[in-house]
Amino acid sequence: MIIDWPKFLPALFLLLLPIGLFHGKKTQVRPITRDWHGEWGQILKHVFHWADLARAFGGAWLLNHSLTGTPDALGIWRYLVPFTVWAVLISAVALQTFVCQEPDSSLAPFTFVIGLAFGYFPPLIVILPVLAAVTVAAGASTAGAFFPVLAVALTIGVFVSGIGLTFHGKSLIVPVATGFCFSIMPWLLSIMFARDMVIALHPRPKTEHSASELPPHR
Repeated sequence: MIIDWPKFLPALFLLLLPIGLFHGKKTQVRPITRDWHGEWGQILKHVFHWADLARAFGGAWLLNHSLTGTPDALGIWRYLVPFTVWAVLISAVALQTFVCQEPDSSLAPFTFVIGLAFGYFPPLIVILPVLAAVTVAAGASTAGAFFPVLAVALTIGVFVSGIGLTFHGKSLIVPVATGFCFSIMPWLLSIMFARDMVIALHPRPKTEHSASELPPHR
């Protein structure tokens, strides 16, 4: 395996740095099972979600372009490159999920997983699976369903697209398995370790006085 270190090291930095380490006083978390009505603005306003999307996309792209297999590799060594990519991406999702400021909880890395999908697969293949996952999760009022739905939709999308097994033999089996694993990983980890999934949001500005504290009108 040939490693392009100027690409590989930045990829590791972007992917393996848990965003939960930077959640401070300006970050609140709430369970994803709670009603989202009226809180979309506070969620979308949180800059870390957009940072996750960008760094996951850039990290996955760099990782894909930093490793090259050697033609003379024999046996299982031929799979060293895809296994390394798989291990890095799975580790990245696990870190983003587990490092959480809320006790007995795990972060739901929605934008991080979306960024990985767009960076790992051709973007045109990812659009419909992401839309399907968002639609099902929102329609079912169960945000956690996003991850298993995306995993299944990505698998179907890659095989149905023009770059599936029809043209590449078995070469896409490992990448598709990788995409399935990193997409479903947050959901599986929350079940296996009995942790409630939470999402970060920007805190609402506090008013100086609540309605009950205002002086009576005269």
